[in-house]
Amino acid sequence: MSRKHAYKPQSNTQMCLRRSLLLLSACLFLTLSGCWDLRYLDKLGVVLALGVDDDPSGKQKLQLTVQVVLPQNVAAESKGGIGGTAVTTFTETGDTLFEAIRKMSAKTSRRLFFSHTQMLVIGEAMARKGIFPLVDLIERNPDIRTDISVIVTRGMKAEQLLQLTTQMESIPINQIHEMIKVNQTAYGTNFGVKVKELTRLSGEGKQQAVLPSIRIEGNKAIGHSNENVNSIPAAAIPVLSTMAVFRDGRLVDYLKPKESRGLSWLHNKVKSTVIKLACPNSEGELIVEIQNASIAYKVKHDANGLPVVKVTVRLTGSIQEIMCPDVNVGEEKVLNEIGEMTSLAVKDEMEETINRLQKKLGIDALGWGKEIYLQQPNSWKRLGGEWEAEFPSIKSEVICNTIILGSGIRGESIVK
Repeated sequence: MSRKHAYKPQSNTQMCLRRSLLLLSACLFLTLSGCWDLRYLDKLGVVLALGVDDDPSGKQKLQLTVQVVLPQNVAAESKGGIGGTAVTTFTETGDTLFEAIRKMSAKTSRRLFFSHTQMLVIGEAMARKGIFPLVDLIERNPDIRTDISVIVTRGMKAEQLLQLTTQMESIPINQIHEMIKVNQTAYGTNFGVKVKELTRLSGEGKQQAVLPSIRIEGNKAIGHSNENVNSIPAAAIPVLSTMAVFRDGRLVDYLKPKESRGLSWLHNKVKSTVIKLACPNSEGELIVEIQNASIAYKVKHDANGLPVVKVTVRLTGSIQEIMCPDVNVGEEKVLNEIGEMTSLAVKDEMEETINRLQKKLGIDALGWGKEIYLQQPNSWKRLGGEWEAEFPSIKSEVICNTIILGSGIRGESIVK
């Protein structure tokens, strides 16, 4: 026998709740119908690099150059056609970067788009005036990433670098961006610095900024033309120089190559490099490749209670070339001797850098103030207020240990 259920009408409260849920669902579906800030690629000019120089007319504070990709030319090249240059540049002046960017709207048919910007290039003259005002827009604007690299042009304007045509990469700024990475991982005289790393320097520790620098080698007059990329070798090429040192955001000087790599050691930025050594007990030279490097800082106190920065470096490497007569690297004692020689060479580079920054420039680009602040806060309370005056007298100790893991498949030298 079946039982029939009696119909129960919905209450007013249930009806209102149901209608409210339907209305809310309809509103949510409306928001899914599209992106409120949708921007089509064919309406945008993608900016790959920003270059900042002094205004040559002197009427305004800066001149901005942007390198913009030309997608139609890149697409034609990828299909085997002749598409012309992959990028173009626009230049405008202003008292701020934002003003100069908006003034460029009179020169381009597309709105400039900065989400794919890779690099900020600062001209040497502008760098001597100060770099921190130039990164304010990047730090503040959500459309520009803060992980873009920063570089200084040496002996030329940023505009010249951004107008240089390159052979290795069709998009010039891609080549420069990769050059910094390759140098850091293969030789170590330069290392990349990002905008967000510059903005962190305003915190405790009073560490000063350092940036990689770059120059143009060759005939700059034709460096911007297709003639430059159609000749072997190219008439003008970008070449990395050494690290540039700043005080309070203003360019002061450039390090020498040996000092520049010494700074890379001290910042723990060396991935791999080569050390050239004189042969032990004979004429000639040999090459050691450093394959792994690590650095540790320890702040202790001397007898007078002043901080001493202890730097410990551990290296592993192998012998890659031997131009030494009668040297048998198959013997353990010979490998140990070469390891000690490598340690002395690296220690010398680091101490040269410390001496230049401490005694000659008086600039804490080493980050020692930060280490004292983190490890010995009481000492920092006493020294931090006059750190620029105290830094040149801070003592340091460098300890370097190297392990040579191998010498290839041959023991004795082929050189006789």
